[in-house]
Amino acid sequence: MYLRQGRLHILLDFYLTNFGLSSNGYVGEDKMTKHLNPIKITIDNFPTLNRVIHEHKPINRTKLSKENLNTKILRNLQFARYNSFEIVIAKDTTSILDLLYYWNRELYQCHSIIYVTVDELLELTKDKYFGGILYDLSVDQTIDVVSFTLTKEEIQQLINDHLNKIAFHRTFRYEDRSNFPFDVLDADGLRESDYGEQSSLQTLLSDENLLFIPRLSFTEKVEFYQQKWAIDIQISQINKPSRKTLNFPLTTDTRFIVRTVNGRINNRRDISFYIHNQQNTSGTVEMYIPEFKLLLHQLIKNPVFQGTVSDTKYINIGPHDSSNRMNSFIKLFNYDLDMIDDFFTDKFWVDLFEDLCKSEKAAGDSISFDNLLIRCISTYEAEIRKLGKKGETLENPENLSLGLQQILKTLCELSVFLQGFKIKCPRCSSIFWYHIKEVGNKVNCKGCLEDYNLPIESTFSYKLNDLIKNNIFQSKTQRDGNLTVIRTLIRLGLRHSNKSFEYSSQFNLYNDYLSKKPTNEIDVVALVDGKLIIGEAKHNSKEFGAYKNKSLDSLIAVAKDIYPDKVVLSCYIDEHGKLESAKKYLEHHFKHYEYAPEIEALLLHQPDYYPLSGSKYFYY
Repeated sequence: MYLRQGRLHILLDFYLTNFGLSSNGYVGEDKMTKHLNPIKITIDNFPTLNRVIHEHKPINRTKLSKENLNTKILRNLQFARYNSFEIVIAKDTTSILDLLYYWNRELYQCHSIIYVTVDELLELTKDKYFGGILYDLSVDQTIDVVSFTLTKEEIQQLINDHLNKIAFHRTFRYEDRSNFPFDVLDADGLRESDYGEQSSLQTLLSDENLLFIPRLSFTEKVEFYQQKWAIDIQISQINKPSRKTLNFPLTTDTRFIVRTVNGRINNRRDISFYIHNQQNTSGTVEMYIPEFKLLLHQLIKNPVFQGTVSDTKYINIGPHDSSNRMNSFIKLFNYDLDMIDDFFTDKFWVDLFEDLCKSEKAAGDSISFDNLLIRCISTYEAEIRKLGKKGETLENPENLSLGLQQILKTLCELSVFLQGFKIKCPRCSSIFWYHIKEVGNKVNCKGCLEDYNLPIESTFSYKLNDLIKNNIFQSKTQRDGNLTVIRTLIRLGLRHSNKSFEYSSQFNLYNDYLSKKPTNEIDVVALVDGKLIIGEAKHNSKEFGAYKNKSLDSLIAVAKDIYPDKVVLSCYIDEHGKLESAKKYLEHHFKHYEYAPEIEALLLHQPDYYPLSGSKYFYY
């Protein structure tokens, strides 16, 4: 039903706002609605419009616009009842508060709501059929009357003098809504009863594929005039554990993923792309799922801010020596961050790794199994409890020996420890470690270069891989920051539900393709549940303030260019509260920034002996 254009009337705005009835129909509406028996309102039958609406209960655009929505309806037990019907009365057309309330009220539970000015209400209540319309729109016996621009007494006067006279088995009462917006009962919300458009499942066999556009539920023909609607995509990688979900930062350019089609990232961190009925005639769109490394290039070089693609000063990113060492370290553990976390939160292994790194002994970064067992027994009895006898308890030296063999076997398979021999040359008395592949019946001394026979009954010795050493120490006394970065990434990934987690090693930022000197660098880069996180990691918190806060100033400069969701500062040791001071320094610089990221200070958990009391150390 729509209005034929005619003379202006005081109620035209009322019918447009509440029922979607307009005096100007769209081109093609006659053709689209010809099989629906449309009701045409003219100047002659306009005075009976209330009767038409009450008796025929027509379908209109406003009603259609509320169908098939996935919007979550908020719950509030005290003020937002599922069956409530409200009349919002504004003093006049200049009142804004009442109109704002009207448009936002249906975010909370309610059955129906209408908006009317005082002048419109006085005109409408002259017609008894308007009482019938109010009856049709309500399901409870009571109809609530609300206003932000009229007093309670003025509303009660309107109820007594006008609304009660046309009431049809309904009671009107004034309701105070000064507490709007209401408190939300829970985060889950209540969805519309129709549960929206049906979702469709599509399987893409490669990173580049065609995505078939699902049909609209209410029509197959949308070609009459230009229309546009949005489609939400949720991406899961079924080859990943627990159907790993792909979520994206708000700064993602969706045209990089759904090719040549405009879109955005919604609040769920999924992609919403737009379909235009006269442009997307093929029924498909090209879709490309980028690797995190490629996505990171776009997020840094061309982030989307407030719907507009911006160009930063960074035109290229690249690795440096620390990131190459870190990548090789993680690869050594088969990219298993959980396994790295297990070993590097276990104080027994952390202490052993560090002692081997710093050892001044000949071939000091190696250890025999017998010495490893002695060290483990000594640590266990000093930190946990005395070991018992075999047959009396499972916590005995024999079981510990078998369990330790399994752990060492795993570390050798990962090449964390390299298997070989520590041998003393009988000619020059030099002691060197030799990989098992370097040794035959004859051994060539690395000192005097003379050959000699391999000693009988030689004991295996296990040498710590230099990759481990190089990610813990830069020298025997100076710490390397890589282990702090790795443990920070692990902490970011493991403490979340891990529906979506990607990370990158440190990298350099360049503003010139020809320059070998980076403009800036980032230590910590991760994507957690669609939120872009960058950060700075130091072994000791006092390093944040070194060189007049140079590292913090660099981090601030990058963050203001690329708009991350969160900036993290992490360290192993917090000296004199320097970590909190660094956090406050960042918060001060982002205080008035239009896209201020969340700032988090992260003190990494110190390794402890808790894992030593677990079952993995005992074979039985």
